[in-house]
Amino acid sequence: MAELRNMKHQPMASDTEPTDEELSMVMQEAWDIAMARKRESDEWMRRQLAQAVAEARRRDVALQI
Repeated sequence: MAELRNMKHQPMASDTEPTDEELSMVMQEAWDIAMARKRESDEWMRRQLAQAVAEARRRDVALQI
């Protein structure tokens, strides 16, 4: 009987395989973090593009004067 108790899932044991639920939770957290980073990156790129367009338009106006 003592042997059966040792075979229970012990998350901190180095030789324990994660459960499907644990893997699912970790994957969901990783997905959420990746999507948050992507949103931040996309917003940064939009700001950079808008700034570049505004600078190009200012240069065009300066050249026409």
